[in-house]
Amino acid sequence: MKVNRISIAAVVAMSAGALIASSAIVNTASASEGNVTLTLLHNNDGESALLPQTVTVNGTALGTGSAAAFKTVLDRERARAKAIRGNSVFATYAGDSFLASNILICSEPSNPTSTAPVWDAIAQQKMGYDVHALGNHEFDYGPAFLARYIKAYRTTSDVVDQPFISGNLNFAPSNALSPLLAKGGVVDTTTVTNQKVVGASAIFTDPQTGNKFGIVSAITPTLQSISSPLPVQVVASTDLDALAAQLQKQINAFEKQGLNRIIMVSHMQSISVDTALIQRLRGVDIAVAGGGDDLLANPDIPNGVQLLPGANAPVGKYPTMVTARNAVEVPMVTTAGNYQYLGRLDVTFDKAGKVVTYNQKTSFPRRVVIKSDASAALGVTDAVVPNPQIVKDVQTPLETGCLAGQKVPFASSQIVFNTQRGSATTPGVRTVETNGGNLVADAFMNSYSQRAAAAGLPANSATNRVVAATNGGGIRINSLPETGVAGPISRAMTFSLLPFDNRLTVVQDLTATQLKSIFERSCSISTSGGGQFLQTAGMKVTCSRSGTAQVISTPVGNATAGTITTEGTRVRSIILDDGTAIVQNGVPVATAPVVDVVTNSFTASGGDNYAAFESAPLKVNFGISYEQTLFDYLNTFPSVSGLPTVPSSDARYAPTVNSRFFWVS
Repeated sequence: MKVNRISIAAVVAMSAGALIASSAIVNTASASEGNVTLTLLHNNDGESALLPQTVTVNGTALGTGSAAAFKTVLDRERARAKAIRGNSVFATYAGDSFLASNILICSEPSNPTSTAPVWDAIAQQKMGYDVHALGNHEFDYGPAFLARYIKAYRTTSDVVDQPFISGNLNFAPSNALSPLLAKGGVVDTTTVTNQKVVGASAIFTDPQTGNKFGIVSAITPTLQSISSPLPVQVVASTDLDALAAQLQKQINAFEKQGLNRIIMVSHMQSISVDTALIQRLRGVDIAVAGGGDDLLANPDIPNGVQLLPGANAPVGKYPTMVTARNAVEVPMVTTAGNYQYLGRLDVTFDKAGKVVTYNQKTSFPRRVVIKSDASAALGVTDAVVPNPQIVKDVQTPLETGCLAGQKVPFASSQIVFNTQRGSATTPGVRTVETNGGNLVADAFMNSYSQRAAAAGLPANSATNRVVAATNGGGIRINSLPETGVAGPISRAMTFSLLPFDNRLTVVQDLTATQLKSIFERSCSISTSGGGQFLQTAGMKVTCSRSGTAQVISTPVGNATAGTITTEGTRVRSIILDDGTAIVQNGVPVATAPVVDVVTNSFTASGGDNYAAFESAPLKVNFGISYEQTLFDYLNTFPSVSGLPTVPSSDARYAPTVNSRFFWVS
């Protein structure tokens, strides 16, 4: 591979602060009095990737990412931007600042009384963001842990000085978050001297220049069906028009105050959705998108300068120009996540607050490469030394403490389990039956047999039919063992595989009609898959692609699931393992018995828009995490060389399985 050896420093030096207009922005600005220049620094989707990662380039292992190295890059770019006379600097995080994972588990997020360090907050507090936009993963463990996470941003003077905003959330019903709400829902960064740091929007005042900017934000309207925010509610969730109207009110309020430089920082999970939202707004000058992990690049900068060695091709231009409702061209930016990139956009506003130029030579993503012999061998001249304070306070304690304990093997497998997401061309837990999905579902069945009596439930039998189902979206890593090679399994792997605070739950007495509706939702996925796709045990399910997919609305109010508007006709049959038919030829069997479904608490409560699960009245929660069920199940296998081991002879887990779910034309 040919590696371009041009350094970022050289590119910045070439620009010498020159402002170059894009073809979509009229170049009418000069250095005239009244213009305001701004450096926007941004990232998104760090998702608890606090430790160094490794990419292999031409056989060379290169260290990338990590909170500590990212902090060095952020400090470097912030210092360079502040050195420009009269220049304002704004740093923002566009959501998903943590993720349910084995690293987050070290902060004990499911324990409401825990005093364990919140490692993500410790690292990010040292980075010094001006405003955070909330993402869906901030609610993975509910509002209580989010409040604890925000409070962990305390500075040495015991104040929280980094705002957290979302313009389409109602925080008031949450006892945990409502005490943190700023008066009027607007956080002013000049007066953040206590814990009133949560709001709908923010006013950022640059401490060096005194220039003010209005910050508006939005989170995906699907939040209530993909995470656990309740009692925090999504408002204006019916469609993008409603959301745009909600944000427009906030923009208008800023403009009435004389704030005419507006930055939108959102977490819509795809730049295509951000684009559609911007097109419905007027008054937005710059947009930062989060949630999509979209890699954008500046076509005027060599990829060898801005992208990680070996990176995939960018999916679009940095910035991408979007035409707003008032025909203004809005520069939209985003970066790939996991602390692999810091985005930098340099713009100039005129007196009226309109962006008239951006610097094509300095506006591009900065890659995060750790300085090493490998980086030198690959000619990466912008590699950095990780920030020593974050290494000392976060990285080292994690590596030598909690994570070290998680890495001790407790089981082994002679089979590699496919737990990847999948796609239209690659089998995965969100598209088809996989042996990894079978393993998790079988673990649920095993836990039912072990714990039903203590929960006051009858055993699985001919008079009490029990099956298991779990959503593919709750299964998170590509394979088990995580190395992709048969061998030892550690708790670090199972925590990463099943990281959420999902508790084993039995949904009782579901009728044939209800089960059909549940699997209509599962089978409503496109060929590229969806998180709602169910991995199962105890039954065989057949679905047809040619049938009508179930359609369901976005949840509103306190609901987790929406309303079914089209029931769907894809489910052809559901047959229990003993041959009992529940659905035949697409029709619920009138004489079918009721069935209990063992699942996780997220799915049981209607997560992933499962209306039939949410409305089911009879539910028993076993209280154990879904990861614990897998840990317990793996310990039931016979010992080989001192470790319980899944044997290669176990036909249930053959690499290619086709025994529980069938797609037909």
